[in-house]
Amino acid sequence: MEIPKINTEYNAFDDGKVSISRRYKVIVKEIRPFEKIDKENLACWEKEVEQCYWLYNKINDFFIKTTDEEGVDEVFVRTVDNGWFSIGGSLNCGRLDVDGRLNDRLNCN
Repeated sequence: MEIPKINTEYNAFDDGKVSISRRYKVIVKEIRPFEKIDKENLACWEKEVEQCYWLYNKINDFFIKTTDEEGVDEVFVRTVDNGWFSIGGSLNCGRLDVDGRLNDRLNCN
């Protein structure tokens, strides 16, 4: 799966549900390698991997820090299928659509 690019806008889908009503936009602000992540996000990721083992990959290479249209920050990590899903239970916890395939399922832009 692709790695997002900094300062690029992507679609994300609230709770991973791919529908127009669940779609929102995020801008990638930072890409932090796993070995350089802060303790708070590392602890959050470890908790999420343990609780949602069916969703989050136990091996993570990057933490993708984003901001949405309303200024809400979100951190995305690898999923078991090598996609990206956010951690931390923010208002918009969802799946990041880096390659546009999820949005293409909607047959719209």
